[in-house]
Amino acid sequence: MISEELGMDPIELRLKNMMVAGDVTCNDLDTSSFGMKECIEAVRDGSEWNSKKGKLPPGKGIGMACGFFVSGAGYPIYRSDTHHGTVVIKLTEDGGTALVYTASAEIGQGSDTAFAMIAAEALGIPLESVRLESGDTDFGVDLGAYSSRQTLMTGHAVKEAAEDVKRQVLEVLSKELNVPAEDMDIVKGSIAFKKQKPDFGGLRTRYIKEHRGWIDNPKQDEELSFREASRIAFLAKGSIVGTGKYKPPELGGKFKGATVGTSPAYGCSAQVAEVSVDEKTGKITIDKMTDAHDCGRAINRTSVEAQMEGSVCMGVGEALFEEVKFDNKGRVLNADLAEYKIVSSLDMPQVQALIVESNEPNGPFGAKEVGEGAIMPTIPAILNAVYDAIGVRIFELPMTSERVHKAIKEYKKKKLEA
Repeated sequence: MISEELGMDPIELRLKNMMVAGDVTCNDLDTSSFGMKECIEAVRDGSEWNSKKGKLPPGKGIGMACGFFVSGAGYPIYRSDTHHGTVVIKLTEDGGTALVYTASAEIGQGSDTAFAMIAAEALGIPLESVRLESGDTDFGVDLGAYSSRQTLMTGHAVKEAAEDVKRQVLEVLSKELNVPAEDMDIVKGSIAFKKQKPDFGGLRTRYIKEHRGWIDNPKQDEELSFREASRIAFLAKGSIVGTGKYKPPELGGKFKGATVGTSPAYGCSAQVAEVSVDEKTGKITIDKMTDAHDCGRAINRTSVEAQMEGSVCMGVGEALFEEVKFDNKGRVLNADLAEYKIVSSLDMPQVQALIVESNEPNGPFGAKEVGEGAIMPTIPAILNAVYDAIGVRIFELPMTSERVHKAIKEYKKKKLEA
């Protein structure tokens, strides 16, 4: 609305005023990574905005919006000194599997997969060598799936626990091979030596003689596997258990209310909606959504795209369908999915999901949220597209055919009276 008043393209207005990474807001929120400019540019180009804006036929419209969201709240809901997440990783006695235990809530957002991938990456082992258990409070502390915090906060604890396990394995190997631990690494399930590879044949032979059930390694003359190294560590120390934890640093300013909105990181989203509106009936059809999200480093690209598409689905539902109706005594009239309308596969538009990667210094491997924040631009982008199509602004949701038709009639009536 401001851009229209200024006679300025809404994308150009945003690009001219957008914050960038490193900016600190007036209420002391620190944007340690912030790819909003890149998201806006991505949807501009992906939707071919410049060739469509102001050039579409009547009844066709295009609109955009953007928004940002936290990657976990800076403070727990119930103020305390507890960690926001703790994780335990234990190696099986045969060294073949890393068991990841977290109390985190997997509610369908894919956090279990993300944590398993983080553990595998930090340990230097294949994903299939990781087994994860979640959702049990006996596994530790986790504050829950709120404020889009799981990947950054619990993921941070997973990474720390995996690094703890890795350190213990390499420390045992260091003593056995007389090689400094810092000169070794674990890469793709094998021990990598940064300098000259030592002769570990004697070590293998000694352990074969002293301990039955040694693991066959087809490349035993070429490499020392992580499984063998883990077994050696177990025989030297007993069970190898690593722990990880995460608590945000002190965030925000010193003034009253300064904790509101604080987060270790902020995710960014931009979307362009393209719609068709039947002026005779008020029916809105969403033709296409172009969606870009800055999630830091994408741990799992498929999951990120699915989160983005799911958010568009939820936003379309809020914009066009979902409404709780009450009678005059306050009773809900549509308390079932036969009457409370949600988006079906037939209602979903084509969604172009564009992942914009930045490097979030406070996240595991540079990752941050792609949860609730991905829905932020959906509703306003659709509202702006509808206005572009019919010249009428709608201020009540959902935009049912009846409401849109009524708004068009009132607009035409006022135009005639003027």
